[in-house]
Amino acid sequence: MGPEDICIQCPIHTDRHMRARSDCPAGEETADRRAWTNQIPRYDMIMLSLDNGFEEAVGIVADARATARRLAAALGYVHVHEGRVPRGALDLLGVAQEMQGTEVLLRHPDARRGAIRLVDLDGTIVPLQRDGAQAWDHGGIFDINIRALTDLDDVHAAFSANGFLSPAPVTDWDFGSLAVREVVERDADGICIAAMQRVHPPLQGYEDISGPTSWVFNSTQVVPDFDAARSLFVEALGWKPVQETESFAAGTDGANCMGFPPGLSPKIPMRIGIYHPQGRMEGSVEIIAFDCGGRDFSKAQGPLRGWAGLRFAVSDLDTMAGRLAGAGCIRSEPVEFDWLPHGRFRAVALTTPWGARLELLQAA
Repeated sequence: MGPEDICIQCPIHTDRHMRARSDCPAGEETADRRAWTNQIPRYDMIMLSLDNGFEEAVGIVADARATARRLAAALGYVHVHEGRVPRGALDLLGVAQEMQGTEVLLRHPDARRGAIRLVDLDGTIVPLQRDGAQAWDHGGIFDINIRALTDLDDVHAAFSANGFLSPAPVTDWDFGSLAVREVVERDADGICIAAMQRVHPPLQGYEDISGPTSWVFNSTQVVPDFDAARSLFVEALGWKPVQETESFAAGTDGANCMGFPPGLSPKIPMRIGIYHPQGRMEGSVEIIAFDCGGRDFSKAQGPLRGWAGLRFAVSDLDTMAGRLAGAGCIRSEPVEFDWLPHGRFRAVALTTPWGARLELLQAA
């Protein structure tokens, strides 16, 4: 998919290892669970997309397995892996030594990347990362993006049936040469997903992707200082702009998918930038700055529920981590763990000045 496939004018976005949990009651191995297990594809060897944007998004939730079921039902994804979270991965998330957890990995059945890894912590429901935040409040990771490959109303209904709410109805954007539809979905854990459907011209690059939605191709961060965030990705990391634009939070009719009041949204200035190591829309990072004030969630200390980080498979962890640290990111201590189902990796986490965590992993 090339830059020509991007929604250039959209004011908000461009367009198995199944393991029984060690604490499972003996009677939990039901017919329903066996049927669920039988749906798991065999991903014994999955090739990572190296130095090519983020590989997966990591979310902390109250119940990883329950959330995985709801997301799989809404997105058409499948289980790739379920098990205990490796100690090194917990350390990377800032989880106390005495705590353990479970993780579930979901992936589109036709894609090798753009996965969702869900983590819960035993006996603990941690607070929300963006507790009480509105879409325009900055700090942390706001959402991940998928494309609706079937009718967006049906995708929205599937999200709604699985515990997600939207701050605004499905929004139609028609720019003449380009028309798209979009909706933002969020659950009680702060797992926020934006779904976009191309109306015309026809979407290209997804001909081999089946089901109602695509794999995760982009993730959005709402930032307080656009120029500083842009400098981190473009100047420090050397990433290429996929798209950059200045606009308003909505068109003249005030319709928008982020929940802005329609009477105010056409007057709220906004800057958008999307960046990727090779300038592609796959594992790209999007930053948005709204000129309307807002609360600051950048100092929230994890682990917290919501999107906890983006995982990048890299060939030179030390260089990339050094560049991010030099740009003002807080660097964690290095760890090593089995990043299932990929193998053993060493990793560090970098937290940006606006509180978004980027996990860098290199094969050990």
